[in-house]
Amino acid sequence: MRPSPFSARSGSERVGTVGILGLLLLPLAIAGLLTWALWAPTTNLDRVSAAIVNDDVPVTVNGTSVPLGRQFAAGLIAGSPPTSSAAGDTPPSTSEPSASNFDWTLTNDKEATEGLASGRYEAVVTIPKSFSADATSLSGPAANAHQAKFTVETSPAAAFADPALSAAVTTAATAALNRQLTSQYLSNVYAGFNSINQQIGQAASGAASVSSGAAAVSSGAQSLASGASSLASGLQSLDAGAGALSSGLGTLDSRSQSLPGQTAQLAQGAAGVAAATDEVASAIDGATASLSQVVAQVCLTPGPICTAATNALARLQNADQAAARLAGGADAVAAGNRQLAAAMAPLVAAIGDSAAGAAELAAGAAQADSGAASVSSGATDLAGGAAQVDSGAAQLAAGLAQAVDQIPTYTESDITTLSAVASQPVLATQKTPAPGLQSVPLFATIALWFGALATALARKAVPTRPLLTTESSVTIALRSALIGVLIGLAQGLLVASVVQIGLGMRPDQWLGFAALAMVTGAVFAVFNQGLAAAFGSVGRLIAVLIGIIALGAGLTSTVPPVFESLAGLFPTAPALAMLRAGATGEAGGAWSGLGGALVFCVIGWALLLAGVASRRGVRALDLVSRRALTT
Repeated sequence: MRPSPFSARSGSERVGTVGILGLLLLPLAIAGLLTWALWAPTTNLDRVSAAIVNDDVPVTVNGTSVPLGRQFAAGLIAGSPPTSSAAGDTPPSTSEPSASNFDWTLTNDKEATEGLASGRYEAVVTIPKSFSADATSLSGPAANAHQAKFTVETSPAAAFADPALSAAVTTAATAALNRQLTSQYLSNVYAGFNSINQQIGQAASGAASVSSGAAAVSSGAQSLASGASSLASGLQSLDAGAGALSSGLGTLDSRSQSLPGQTAQLAQGAAGVAAATDEVASAIDGATASLSQVVAQVCLTPGPICTAATNALARLQNADQAAARLAGGADAVAAGNRQLAAAMAPLVAAIGDSAAGAAELAAGAAQADSGAASVSSGATDLAGGAAQVDSGAAQLAAGLAQAVDQIPTYTESDITTLSAVASQPVLATQKTPAPGLQSVPLFATIALWFGALATALARKAVPTRPLLTTESSVTIALRSALIGVLIGLAQGLLVASVVQIGLGMRPDQWLGFAALAMVTGAVFAVFNQGLAAAFGSVGRLIAVLIGIIALGAGLTSTVPPVFESLAGLFPTAPALAMLRAGATGEAGGAWSGLGGALVFCVIGWALLLAGVASRRGVRALDLVSRRALTT
């Protein structure tokens, strides 16, 4: 009775030298391969190919061109923080990448899209046109501040850990650029503080001028008060003088009350004198007339007596005229003297009083003039102080106005926007395949591969009984492979059912994925059986190593180049590409992977056929042993 596969009686009790050597080397090979491939996936980033698409349009800030997109691309390529430069900066370096940075390639949108789809680029960084404008928007109005965003897109064909590596590299570059932009923003803020300090200093100087002017105004006000006091004192004296003048004028008025009576008496006396004078003049005139008659009688006889009489008459006539005039004038003078003597005393007294009042008035006017001079001087000082106050106030107002202009005010919305943008000026948008699209196809591929390996271990790679029949080797190989194909199809269907739990594909998409998984299971079954048929236990050991290499290469793209090249030579490579294409719904990739898988299916069947053919010629001793076993 034949033992069932994987039972306690299956296998061989005796292990040959080759088998022991293989059992010892297998864990060593697995440990060595995994250590070689995965011991430090972040130290060999130069094995990851990535592309940069720089669509950024530089902007001009304060007369200087700022190409932040170019600088950011240069920072990614150089693997160091980007530095700010003017318009004449050199293009990004394309020198050999360091082991701590991706192997970056500058390209355009079309090539990047094609490379991302084919897996030539594990990741593509796209810098948009508005990158520089958004990154420098902090220097403008708060409402126009925006975060500068760029896109990091990971290829569906990339290894499992590549998105995390892409995120780490771009995050480091983003953090460096954020530090630079935030530093520049804070530098501008601190420079604004310096400007505000200068403006407030000028305002303080203006305030000092205002203080000095105020002191001058105070001094002028004191002088003005002193002058006003002197003016008040002078005005008081002027008032007293005016009172005395008024009193004197009152006395003069009182004394002049008798003048009408006296004038009347003077007129009366003047009339008496005039009458008496007229009488004297009349008497002398009569005497003159009488003498004239006498002289006329005497001169009837010329002679000395006539002459003397004539001369006497002439003298009498002259005396008469003179006496008349003299009497008239004396009368007038006497009358005037009496009037003057009568009015002179009161008039002199009144004039004295008026003179005294005028003197006091003059003194008061002098004091008033002196006080007015003091007031004028104080007013001059006050005007000068007021001018200083006005100049200082203008300087203070200008300084404070400039300081106010330097201190912006923000709304709640502006504060929220600026806080978000200033804390993180540049933001990376990670576009990775949907969860599970990179890991699940890899795990499904590895599961189907080791499932096929288990199938190859459970079954005889080359059936024993048909070898001695007349059936052709082709028929034997086909019939033996058919069983493995059926098991592989079932394994593929089961794996696709489990995968659906994680991916949640549409029914039609899942049917396609299930079909591809079933094909993968069948191909793996044929290839594993072919390895075992052609190379025996060495073939099974090779199958284990293929699975380990496929797992390591699928986990990260930082595996050694030889490791990655070996992974591309095995049937797991087209199978993984096929399953990923099926999970993403990409028909072109599915057909391409299917073609490669079928090629390995043919190769596996050819190995199986070679194994069958090589075992149809048996030695006589082997034939006797087999007959003994059958009987």
